[in-house]
Amino acid sequence: MLLTFIVSMALLPSNGATPPAESATVAVSADVPASRYKPSPKYDKGAEDELLGLTNRERTQAGTAPLRMDPGLTEAARAHALAMAQRRQLSHQLRGEPVLLQRVAASTSQHLDTAGENVALDVDVYRAHEGLMHSPHHRENLLRADYNIVGFGVARAGDQIYVVEDFGHSLPTVSAGQAEDAVAGAIARERGRHSGLRRLQLQSLRSAACGMANKDQINPKAVSSLGPMRYVLTYTNMKPEALPSDAERALADRNLRSFAVGSCYAHTPTYPNGAYFVAVAFY
Repeated sequence: MLLTFIVSMALLPSNGATPPAESATVAVSADVPASRYKPSPKYDKGAEDELLGLTNRERTQAGTAPLRMDPGLTEAARAHALAMAQRRQLSHQLRGEPVLLQRVAASTSQHLDTAGENVALDVDVYRAHEGLMHSPHHRENLLRADYNIVGFGVARAGDQIYVVEDFGHSLPTVSAGQAEDAVAGAIARERGRHSGLRRLQLQSLRSAACGMANKDQINPKAVSSLGPMRYVLTYTNMKPEALPSDAERALADRNLRSFAVGSCYAHTPTYPNGAYFVAVAFY
């Protein structure tokens, strides 16, 4: 009887300037040398649809909201399933292949703050699913409450199927004005309702934020050069309203009278799944 081989991965992007390190991968060697095995993989959309149904049934029974199939994640999952089938290898990152977050970012425009992956090798989609559900780490990915989108890839190679399940938590993408309002609201909450801090509308702050996004680099000098100000705050985050700890000093200064916010959303090499670049000037 053929045993199911499965590998799991979960990634949690940080809010800082450094992306997370890739989780360790596990490769399972085939019993037939890759040089002698020349599969002709093809995708099994029916099996992919069955996996979605099986997964959402498990999530419903566990009291978790169902996942929505995302075309971009499906594209990424299929490409990885095909690569594994062609090489007869089970791994999250094959030699010469990008890491999970980069693979996903290349396929979808979704704004993801969390991504994870299960991979499996079996002869039947039901057996593969059962094997994943009986493994704690893979079950956690399948039932994880904060995941809301998924992509399944099933590549057939002879009698075997290579299964890839790419999960993600997609955040809504808001306009620059909405992001700036969210930051201003967070500042008001931190300062307190009686702070008397007045908000200024300065287009130059948004331009400075977009300049940082274009260069994929946080640069306080790009803001301070705009004119005299008491404090400058620059940061990136998946959620613009999540103020960094660096904001505490400025927010505690009761001599402040006004502030302005600029924001720019971008997909960059450092943040392939998208991030908000934020610039705040305190006066």
